[in-house]
Amino acid sequence: MTTLQVILILIGARIGIKSIKKYVIRPRKLRMELKKYSNTDMVKVTDFPDELFESVDENAILDNEVYKKTYEEFGKKIVNIVNREDLDNYYRNFATIKEEQLTKGYMLKNVLARGVIIGGGYNTKENTIALETNFLSKYMNSIAHELLHAASTYHDKEKGIIYCGLSQMYLNKEDPKKNEVYGIGINEGFTQYYTNKYFIKKGTLMTSELIYKEEQVIAEALETIIGEEKTKSLYFRADLSGFVKELEQYASREDIYKFINYTDVLMYYARDKKLNFEELDKAKEFINLFLIKAYNNAIAARDLKRDYLFETPYLVKER
Repeated sequence: MTTLQVILILIGARIGIKSIKKYVIRPRKLRMELKKYSNTDMVKVTDFPDELFESVDENAILDNEVYKKTYEEFGKKIVNIVNREDLDNYYRNFATIKEEQLTKGYMLKNVLARGVIIGGGYNTKENTIALETNFLSKYMNSIAHELLHAASTYHDKEKGIIYCGLSQMYLNKEDPKKNEVYGIGINEGFTQYYTNKYFIKKGTLMTSELIYKEEQVIAEALETIIGEEKTKSLYFRADLSGFVKELEQYASREDIYKFINYTDVLMYYARDKKLNFEELDKAKEFINLFLIKAYNNAIAARDLKRDYLFETPYLVKER
């Protein structure tokens, strides 16, 4: 057997393994996940401890050299965007936030998972932030996205719960791989939606406009249903429970939990969104119908303009 034949066999085997993973293993895993995520009994949503608010010294951030050196400009913007009563998480975290190096492995992992280059990450457990502070990172506007996470997170170490924007993570001390997360799709959608809305100049083409695209559509629709100021307050207070209660005016809790689950699925399976999976289409269709029904119910309860939501593109398109 010649060297060329060996190389061709190895290449063929590699392509075969990739094809099996893509068209056999991954679809099977996705179907199992969708079946699991359609079960609303698994969802946990815990009330945020309100006693933590109005107990933070906002001047403490001025003692943090990391804040003064790098993030003071963000702080000047955020206090003009968000009401003071919703900023305790921001003041609490930015008083102690630390920087760490962004590893190439972390960047590569996200490239493979989402198909785009990312320039940063926020560790909700340790309150540390890692940013690629070069021109490319500024171009992608990863900084604002990660700082919004930092401004909307509270780690309850006693209960082992991390409240982050409109998501909650339940930590498993024995095995971090068994951590349970709910609402991550909605949370990332709002984080990127707010990044584009408040921190990116209109008409500027940014990579950040392409990431979490469907999740941003969902976030904008939810903001229309609940209201801009109320939604922003719930996000920065890290109050997923309050968010669910607001939606309960327009939908059943079971449907809300299922909606949260399916939005998580959209984010977890970003690479599979264009693949022809009947189960994934059903999840997207449920999201569409949920938003439309909730929106119509909101119209009945408030004086909303009917044409707004339907200007946004549908998540499920006809084939």
